[in-house]
Amino acid sequence: MPGKEHDFEIEKRISAVTREMHFLWLAVEDEPGPNSERGYIERNAIALLSNYGKADVDSPSVRWLGRHTKDDKICNSGLWNVNHVDEHYEENFFDRFQSLVNGMKVS
Repeated sequence: MPGKEHDFEIEKRISAVTREMHFLWLAVEDEPGPNSERGYIERNAIALLSNYGKADVDSPSVRWLGRHTKDDKICNSGLWNVNHVDEHYEENFFDRFQSLVNGMKVS
């Protein structure tokens, strides 16, 4: 029966896959915390991308490693991070996120 050791092996495989991905970094100049801009972006991005408790908009592939864990929120959200997967994103999230992207400094 799969347990913590099994999930640890899955997490190691996920880390190997994500190391090969490309990322966009946004500078958010405030202290981390639940009421920070960083917290706002994290909460709303996860809520937006999550399939938990709603119809799948963009289902994970059949090979997605999260399908092999017993954690209901991981399996049904399509995300490995379970924080905020059962929340709704705020209406103005796109506008606030866009303003951060527009203000990026490209080096």
